[in-house]
Amino acid sequence: MPATAPTDDEIMRRGAGSLKKYALSAFSAGPSKPGCIVKTSTGHQLATDLPKPAGGADEAAQPVELMLAALLGCKTATAHFVARHLWARPHNKIAFITFEDVVAERDERGALTLPITDEPPITAALTRVTGIARVRPVDAASISAASVEKLGELVEQRCPVAATLVAAGTKLEFEWLLDDSS
Repeated sequence: MPATAPTDDEIMRRGAGSLKKYALSAFSAGPSKPGCIVKTSTGHQLATDLPKPAGGADEAAQPVELMLAALLGCKTATAHFVARHLWARPHNKIAFITFEDVVAERDERGALTLPITDEPPITAALTRVTGIARVRPVDAASISAASVEKLGELVEQRCPVAATLVAAGTKLEFEWLLDDSS
């Protein structure tokens, strides 16, 4: 009989964790251009650039914007995983999540203060990211607003990108709401 891949539950019960690795390479977008092209080991390409006032050509997203996109993508993927294990079947699936009013803040002095050889007066890191996550379960009548709030708490704990930002000192303040509109 052919072997089948273990389910998520089987992997977690076995405690079979492994170190997940991500491999990337990058090269400059061109001579005297601050942007770059990033290639992933999974065959995807991403581009970064800066706005024209910052010396870029504004041909791609800024690196911080890509990090925020990674945060929202990671929260979405993590929420789908958590919902499958948190909510009772057959109502344990998310139809969709909408992130609204996502705003990130940082003090530009951390990156831009001169002279460049002096330590900046403040961190260059993002200090705060806020937003609203509206979650529509496949069967909204079977999932309560409190269940969606609990989903949000668990996502904050388990999302690798969120955990990395929090470890760097970024405050993540997302409100998780049930979207039960038709």
